[in-house]
Order: sequence, then C-alpha cells, then structure tokens
Amino acid sequence: MRPPQTFFRSLVLILASVGVATAIEVDAATFAKQKFDFIICGGGTAGTALAVRLSEISSFKVGVIEAGKYHKDDLKILTPQGIDFADVWGNPEYDWIFDTLPQKNLAGRSINIVRGKGLGGSSMVNLMGFLRAGKVEYDQIGQLGNPGWSWDEITPYFVKAENASMPTKDEIKDIHAAYNPKIRGHKGPVRTSVTSWFSEAIPPFFDVLAKFGLQTNRDFNDGTDANYVWPPVLAIDPTTESRSYAANAYYEPNSQRKNLMLLLQSQVLKVELSDKKDHNGNLRATGVTYQDMTTNKVYTASAAKEVIVSGGGIQSPQMLELSGIGNQTLLQSLGIKTRINLPDVGENYQDHLISFQTLEVPNTIETWDIFDDPKKNATAFDEYLQNHTGIDTAGVSVITYMSLNKVVDAATLNKWTAELDKEFFARNPSPGRRLQYAIQRKRLDPHSNEASVELYAAPLSALPELRGKNHSYIQVAAIPSHQFSRGSIHINSSNPLNKPAIDLNTFDLNIDREIMLVSTRFGHNVTEQMPLKKIILDDVSPPKSTDTDAEWNKFIAETASTPFHPCCTNSMLPKEFGGVVSPRLVVYGTSNLRVADVSILPMILGTHLMATAYAIGERAADFIKEDYGKLHLN
Repeated sequence: MRPPQTFFRSLVLILASVGVATAIEVDAATFAKQKFDFIICGGGTAGTALAVRLSEISSFKVGVIEAGKYHKDDLKILTPQGIDFADVWGNPEYDWIFDTLPQKNLAGRSINIVRGKGLGGSSMVNLMGFLRAGKVEYDQIGQLGNPGWSWDEITPYFVKAENASMPTKDEIKDIHAAYNPKIRGHKGPVRTSVTSWFSEAIPPFFDVLAKFGLQTNRDFNDGTDANYVWPPVLAIDPTTESRSYAANAYYEPNSQRKNLMLLLQSQVLKVELSDKKDHNGNLRATGVTYQDMTTNKVYTASAAKEVIVSGGGIQSPQMLELSGIGNQTLLQSLGIKTRINLPDVGENYQDHLISFQTLEVPNTIETWDIFDDPKKNATAFDEYLQNHTGIDTAGVSVITYMSLNKVVDAATLNKWTAELDKEFFARNPSPGRRLQYAIQRKRLDPHSNEASVELYAAPLSALPELRGKNHSYIQVAAIPSHQFSRGSIHINSSNPLNKPAIDLNTFDLNIDREIMLVSTRFGHNVTEQMPLKKIILDDVSPPKSTDTDAEWNKFIAETASTPFHPCCTNSMLPKEFGGVVSPRLVVYGTSNLRVADVSILPMILGTHLMATAYAIGERAADFIKEDYGKLHLN
C-alpha cells in the first residue's frame, strides 16, 4: 500500500532483520523424533494462537510446522508503514505470491493474492485491521447448523485475544475514535489501538459520510453491523507504535515452554491417516509428512491425539486434497488415493473484491506519498526509529460499513432481487447454496441494515506510475461485503509444492457486478461533497471524464483486485449441505483431524478477517481442551 523504500530505509530494515535468533528453531530430523500429542500444520494467525493456548496445558506436547521463517525483530514487519510492494508483498521471503486463474469478467486478468509466509502468517503482512463483523453475521453462522458460533458465544474469544488501548483526546476529537471498555479485551496477547498519525485529508471524510446518515463516536465492536464510520481498530502496540501480530504477541512471550516445539522452513506434504476405520466408520489422523525446505529431505512426525490443519483459506483445502480428502473424481485424475470422498473441500471459495479510485490533493497536505522523496523518507524513518512517532506509525484511519439502502434506491433493490432469483434458481443450486442464499438475499431488502458495502480512504496513490512525482494523493476503496458468486480452490497436481488453481469466479452472478458498480460510484460521489470536494484537485483514476455505467464497469474490470481475504473453502456446515468440518471443526470422516482457520467460515463476513481468525484459533483451543477434560485448567 505504499511506495518502494529508499536505499537508506531498505538498508536499515535489512540490517534489522539480520541475525535473527535461531534458538527457537528445531531441525526437521529432531522434530520427527518427538512424541507429540498435537501437530499443527501452519504457524499462521489462527495456528499460532491455537498452539500457544494448547501449550498452556503442561501435559500436552504441541508441535507446529511452518513453511516460512520467523521474521523476528524485522522492521519491515514491525513498522506500521514498513509494508510495501517492493520489500514484502511479492517477496518470496514473506509472501506465498498466489495468483488466480484468469478471470474472464476482470478483463482476463489473473489477480494476485498476498498471503503471509512466516510465523504469524498474514497477520505479519496485512494492513492490521482488528475488526469484528456485526452480531447478525455471527448469529447467521450459528443458524447454518453450527451451535457454539453465535455472537454471544464467539465474542469472548475476541476479548480473550485482545489487549486494547484507549484513544487519545486528539484521536477522539479529530477522527471520532471511540472506546467502550465493557466490550473490549484488556488481558489478551494482541495489542490494539487506532492510528496515532493521520493526514489532514482524512477528517473531511467523516464530515461527508455523516451527511449520509452514518453514525460516529461509538465503539462499533459492540455488534453494530452497518451504517457507521470510524477509525478502524488496528493491531498496533501503542507503547512502541509497532505491529502486534501472532508471532510477537502469542508465540514470543511463550517460546520457552518446553512442551511447545516449532519447526520452521518445512512444508507439510500431507496428513497421514490410519489404514482402517474405527468403530464409528472414521479414519484417524496419525501424523504429518513434511519436507525440510532447506535440505529437501522428507520426514514424518506422529501425533498421539490430533492433527490440526491451519493453512488458511488457500492452503488448508490444498493440504486436505493432498492427503486424499476431497472430491474423488479430482483426486483420481491426479493419481491420489481417495481416503475420504468429501466433494466440497475447496468449494464455496469467497473473498471480497476491491476497486480503488485515486484523486490528487494539494501537496501541502502530507500523505504517504512523501515516501517517494528520499530526504523526507529518511527523516520520517529516523523519527520513527528515535521516537516511535510520525508518519511511519500510520495505519488506515477511516472506514465505513453501509447497508445497500444507503447507496441505491428501493426500486433498484427490488428489481435486482427479482432478476437474481431467476438467475440463481435456474442453475439448480445445491441445498447448501440455497441455505446461504436465503441469508444473503435478505441484504437486498430495502429495509435491511446489514453490512453490504465497505468504503475506506487512505492518503496515497493506488497507482505505481504516479510515484515520485512530488504530488499528494488520496485513494478511496469500495469493497462489497458479500459476493453472491462462489469460486473454488483445488490442487491441479499431485506435487505438494505446486500452487493450487484458484478461481474467484468473479461476477458469475450479475448481482455482484451491479453492487460493485453502485459501490464504486458511491465512493466517487463521496469525494464530490463538501468539505472534501474543496481539497480535490483532480480525478486521476478513473479520469473525470468517466461517466456512464459502461465506462465505470470497464474501469472496474480492468483495475479491481481483492483485499486478500480468502475464506470458506472448508466450510463449517452439516455434511449434507456442503460441509467439510463439524461445528467442533472435525473433518467429516475422521475422528481427530481438525481445521482451524478462516477456511471453516461458511460465508464471508462483512469485515476484515484477522480478528475472526484469532477467535477461531482461541475457540478451537477450548474445544480441544474440553474434549480432553482440560478446559477447567484455562
């Protein structure tokens, strides 16, 4: 989200990451010799939280296998403005660098999807939003046949993960920060706050959005679903103004536990399953086969109690399919023995879609574009290193979630509903898709107040070609909260090191294109309202001449991407409705193989997913402790 580093900044960041402590690492051969109770496949956001919570039980021996490194004390990760395209996103040291199949409705483009590679997973490389969806959305997960996942039941796990900080007087006054201690966590590992630096281009957004009837000045972690604007809660430690993520929040303080073992730079190849079924007709996970990526040697480690897959929305279904769990037809075509025919592994793939607009503002307004200027860049970074203040502490400072009736009229919503019903049911959808559709369809009701459109603004250009021009820009991002279309993620080779085939299936149902269009145009309309309008010098992308729906749709098709929220590919649903895991996260057809990450969500949430990923890890830990009679030791 920010420009390439200058040589000075890059040199300091490189030096800060050299000499990373290796005492926490165990080599692949030693790991294979251990007698583990639990092996967790993936040390990402949920997996790291899960591992640390399980290791609270001293009698549990827990092993974690992570393909990436532990980027300990790496300022490219820790500095809130350290993340950039050149140094982290697209760098194989930090990013898996996934690309989708060409999307016919996005001008035939393949869309890049950033996924964090290293201990902490994508909590290491994302934009740090620590946000809950509204109460209604978690309740809907429960309504889909998942007891234990309603708002009231999942909220304690958001609280358990968080250590929140009260905003300052300036943050309350200028960007409407709010804080309700009754609903926030104060003893959890992940430090949260709001951005302490914000551009003067940001406050006018609050003034304009308030004119559209959006609420401000409240802590919207309280279950409010939509129609508010606020500075988002970010995973930034206010005492150091640095990123708080799974590795330094959960793992680092507990890294010396003797019953917690971490194996880095080793990739899981498959989960090992028993030859025979038990008396309930289920297979048992017995361990994991993995490859040491530094030597290419292959090992197998055993787990006496359980194996937990935690690779995220892309790699968890990949791991299951490589283990022989998935659609039998696909597995047979690739020469993989089918152990459990579970056709919905890798199906139901969902992500958000994002469309950026870039506008120029006077260069007297300080924006993140100053990082293009080597002198200003070095000065800002020196201030951060010395005082932990200034523009390098910045994160996103304004975000809103709206219901559709805020951006389109009732007649249009009713028209869309009739057209969508016809298109959807003509495809003879599965029972599971019908269940989800019934919930999603309600958001098209003109009286619905459920989140359907996200807007956020950030003080920088969204276009690389504008960098280095000594100008200031703002970007406005429109993100429909729930796609009606569904994609898929599947292996296309029996080689575990090959990347899977990722198909967003964008705009497969026309309603998604319609919602993207009105959301993007609404975002542009916001920039034409006073007092924001008076600081806009020019519409850069798309140009001011963009007017008709056809022109806007062409702009969207040629520029839209995702905000990297892949999920829902191992859905927690009843098996007969397309489920892969039970409400206690056990893979159907097994007795002791679980999945714990956002792939288990049955429907994408109208929010950024990191806080929910932590809550899933926390929830999974309590399920497991309860199943083994240890929950009372929490």
